[in-house]
Amino acid sequence: MLKRLSLNSEFARNSAALILGTIVAQSIPILLQPVLRRIYTPEDFGAMAVYLTLLSMLTIAFSLRYEAAIVLPRNDRAAANLLSLTFLVNLVFSLVLLLCIILFREDIAHLIGLPEKYSASLFFLPAASLAFSMYQSINYWLIRQKAFKLSASNKVIRRSAEGLVQAGSGFMKIPGGLFIGDLAGNVLNVLSGIRQVFRTGFKLGFVSGRKMRYVSRKYADFPKYNLLPTLMSNAATVLPFLLINKFYSTETVGYVDLSRLVLSIPLIFISATVSQVFFQQTVEKIHRSQSVKSDMTGVLYIVLAIVLAEMLLIFLFGPELFAFVFGSNYGVSGIFSQILVFSFALNFIGSTFSFIFIAFGKIRMNSIWQVVYFLAICSLFFIKGLVIEDFLKIYVLIEVIMHLAYCCLAWMIIQGYERKINTGPAD
Repeated sequence: MLKRLSLNSEFARNSAALILGTIVAQSIPILLQPVLRRIYTPEDFGAMAVYLTLLSMLTIAFSLRYEAAIVLPRNDRAAANLLSLTFLVNLVFSLVLLLCIILFREDIAHLIGLPEKYSASLFFLPAASLAFSMYQSINYWLIRQKAFKLSASNKVIRRSAEGLVQAGSGFMKIPGGLFIGDLAGNVLNVLSGIRQVFRTGFKLGFVSGRKMRYVSRKYADFPKYNLLPTLMSNAATVLPFLLINKFYSTETVGYVDLSRLVLSIPLIFISATVSQVFFQQTVEKIHRSQSVKSDMTGVLYIVLAIVLAEMLLIFLFGPELFAFVFGSNYGVSGIFSQILVFSFALNFIGSTFSFIFIAFGKIRMNSIWQVVYFLAICSLFFIKGLVIEDFLKIYVLIEVIMHLAYCCLAWMIIQGYERKINTGPAD
């Protein structure tokens, strides 16, 4: 196990490249937060959180989940057609979304609880959703090609553009600076990504309508069994923010959103990056019927150590830390963080190994969990009249139960695979 996780291993080198790039990229918005939080109001950040909530839900559907299959084919020709298929579907969905916003902008803003003065920001959604969804597919292509350094550089490009535009717009008092910055980062990210796709072996000659139809049928389980459950799971992740906006205020969402941002730092820096490298490496080992248990056990120990360190820091210094870094009025975010840290800790662990369900073809099992998770979170609709702290405690209890179950399912899949390769085929 130590040998496989040594500094000279391919896994360690790839992880280090991604983690370093992610640290640089994510440090930009995090370091800018003390500045941005003094330029924009908590209500501005609350509106931005609602906007990003809607964006994250839309982008799940934009590629019909075909993007997650790009790593799986044995040859690049099939993967190239999957990538092209997602681009085509993304474009269609973005045009439909633009039409819906033109016709129903005020109704949509009212439905999600977005204040009227921020409703114009919805016009950014079609372009932002298109760019974000396209890059998700591009990133899976880069994972497939082991182009982890390119993937890391894209993160830096995106966050740099986003942060510079948001800060510049704020200083110049340009309305909607947070939304403009997000769009600028996504657009620059996808332009850089398209150039890198061609540098890593993609050829237009691979792509044809007939081949796209073939891969759409071959990997039909992704839209059939994974699209709606994934959409529901993602909705369950963001639904609490919409409910807080509806039950309390947009300003309260701004405080909770800062807690989410800070608590997500380990997930942003480590979980997403390690998961990408693990995904590609695990698919290769499955093709060769090799064991993966030792690798995953070693990473699990590291993840647990990070989780415990974060929990200890938040419990001891949460309110004081937030007030010092972001301003005295954000001490309340530290109080919220002391409640939310449990759910984010388990989410960090689960996210690190979330690729297991796709890599081992357990799409339906993952989908069942996602549906149950969504239904559990929907119970929050019936919890009204509580102070915000009590609402968050009930939310965290649901999260802890569901993510514990998720981790157990992932471990069962690994155990089943290990038994299979150790016993060999049945006589």
